[in-house]
Amino acid sequence: MNILVIDVGTSSMRGILFTHEGKLLAEKQIFYSVSYLENSWAEQEASDWENALYGIMKTVAGQAEENQWNIDAVTITSQRSSVIPVDQGIHPLCSAIMWQDKRTNEICERLNPLNDKIFSLCGSRVNPVFSASKMTWVRENRPEIYKKTYKFLVIPDYLIYLMTGELWTDYTYGSRSLLMNIHTHQWDSEFLDIFQVDREKLCDLTEPGSICGRITKEFAELTGCPEGIPVITSGGDQQCGAIGQGVVKKGILSATAGTGGFLITATDEVPKHLEPDVICNYSSIKGQYILESSVLTCCSAFDWFRREFYKDCSYDEVNEALATSPVGSNGCICLPYFQGRSTPDWNNLAKAVFTNVTLGTTKADMLRSLLEGICYEIGNGIDTMKKYLHISDIFVNGGLTNSEVFNRIQCCVYGTKIIRRGKADATARGALMVAAEAMGAYASVEDAFKQISQNDEVKVYLPNEEYAQQYEKYKAQMNHLYKKIWNGRLVDGNYEFRI
Repeated sequence: MNILVIDVGTSSMRGILFTHEGKLLAEKQIFYSVSYLENSWAEQEASDWENALYGIMKTVAGQAEENQWNIDAVTITSQRSSVIPVDQGIHPLCSAIMWQDKRTNEICERLNPLNDKIFSLCGSRVNPVFSASKMTWVRENRPEIYKKTYKFLVIPDYLIYLMTGELWTDYTYGSRSLLMNIHTHQWDSEFLDIFQVDREKLCDLTEPGSICGRITKEFAELTGCPEGIPVITSGGDQQCGAIGQGVVKKGILSATAGTGGFLITATDEVPKHLEPDVICNYSSIKGQYILESSVLTCCSAFDWFRREFYKDCSYDEVNEALATSPVGSNGCICLPYFQGRSTPDWNNLAKAVFTNVTLGTTKADMLRSLLEGICYEIGNGIDTMKKYLHISDIFVNGGLTNSEVFNRIQCCVYGTKIIRRGKADATARGALMVAAEAMGAYASVEDAFKQISQNDEVKVYLPNEEYAQQYEKYKAQMNHLYKKIWNGRLVDGNYEFRI
């Protein structure tokens, strides 16, 4: 059995044809980019994903035909809370509002008094990343578009429709909206009222691992993909990435340093003593939940720094320069809040800060301080997770883990062993595991993981105890600076600092 995984990332879409045992047969990747506008807006044209989907499907279907490989199913995993308003013909009415977009800050501030209630039923505090406030913004600021909107779709909903003609969204995306009750897995009428979103403008909900439809004749003719094969939703990219790392049971934590940073661990139920310093989402494994903590900028912050200060250097040259700066970056400290702060306090107005900069500070020091700051913030998330669950193993993944220097910084900041498993393709492999179980190839996702990952290359990083102790002090300094600089409040639309 061969399964084609469509993996929709923030900077590219990949299509990978796997056997159900995990052997890669064919692959195609198409790049695109988010438009970062003034006032922290972030948008993208839905045509980017549509064109990428058709291009990938044509290429992979052509390779499959040439090599006489079957394509028995298609599954999709995607970035989670970007919003596309569409009309009744499922044509986009405007650019998609991306998950990084911060135009809803004022709406979120207005709803902050309801945080306790919303968290208790939705698993997260009010925040601008999740999709509900984006829909509210459209209603309040683009009423003509809201009126014409037949459905608000997230990206995988739109792509599933293009392939099948069916409209569905699964629980993993619903749990990133603040509109789905995390306990009942249904759209909640009270929260629809709070965010002023009409129920009929939302897709019906289904479990991840569900068949959402089958490839239509029209899509098959345009792409060469076999007509009638099932299309499966494998759930959100971070849920699938965690599964690909082995988060299929309690005790294992996945730390992904991609465009953003995401920490995920599994739980069989919503913890009764849960506090709003983490997020509780639905897992891509049926009947399971995840606890999640996040850092809004990782690779995106690194790419910004490289573009501005190492423009003509290769990644290898940047890593060589990075290694010239010592532990602690010669005193330079970075607060890595380039897009605000998410967990534990959802400070939407926080910005990045480089401090302790002197005439002796080099750009290598500043780059290292940025990466150390990202690790300090991930370390804060790990400390929070340990309040709820025992963590036995930490697996790392994502674009930044291609850097040996970054991985050594990580293990010393966390003060514990970290493990990097296989290539940076955990998300696609996690989606494969969910789909393979749905197609009956395995009895469970855990069985799929054991089979598919058995030959993975595994690299272990052990902390230097002296460096770990130094980093503990530097992390405390960064946290102290954060409270001093950004633990302020909005006053008449302006940010009041506490310095």
